[in-house]
Amino acid sequence: MNKVMIFDLDDTLYDQLSGFEYAYYRHFGDTDIGVERLYRHFRLYSEELFEATQTGELSVSDMHVVRITRAVADFDIELPEDKARAFQRDYEYAQQHIELSATIVEMLHYLVQKDVQLGLLTNGESDRQRAKIKALGLDQYILESNMFVSAELGLSKPDPAIFETVGKQMDVGASITYFIGDHFDNDILGAMQVGWKTIWYNRRNRPQTDMTKQPTKKVMTEKALFEAVQNIIESA
Repeated sequence: MNKVMIFDLDDTLYDQLSGFEYAYYRHFGDTDIGVERLYRHFRLYSEELFEATQTGELSVSDMHVVRITRAVADFDIELPEDKARAFQRDYEYAQQHIELSATIVEMLHYLVQKDVQLGLLTNGESDRQRAKIKALGLDQYILESNMFVSAELGLSKPDPAIFETVGKQMDVGASITYFIGDHFDNDILGAMQVGWKTIWYNRRNRPQTDMTKQPTKKVMTEKALFEAVQNIIESA
């Protein structure tokens, strides 16, 4: 029976740092923070604030201001609101020009050729995530009906209900389904709760938050991810 591979989007199918870099150098290039250091703090606050945007406690627009304001505050920089919004505009502009790497393109082509059923599950707002999907040209590889955005489902990772919903809509069994993502809690633990196999693509070398739960495979580079996927498919 053919395997099913469902991917996270941000920092899994593309390097989210690439878009962040553009905004960083326009606004903080004269500081000594370092783009990767600031990005780690930025992602941390994005994740912390995400739930508040889902419950309506915080608007998405305000979340965008708060996350970069708090991130630079960690480096003793006070950022006025207008500067925070300008940073967000440049970040959004850069996200319109994101691209799949050659390795990810090769991997997706390989999976399509092997007749593997592909899916996508991403946390985020509908318009922004759909814009990224379009910019990356993912509809060349993944059916529109198999691409899911949390805001459109009224659920978000790591809630097992969102994985169950996706599994039902794709009509796939847990025993043949792999979820590939970069976030250990949201992606890996979430998918494991519904019995899916997992590949943790730990692009940023983040610490594993729960050592009692182990993903099916762990990789840290796109090349290793492609090799892991090939091994799974060839051994099926």
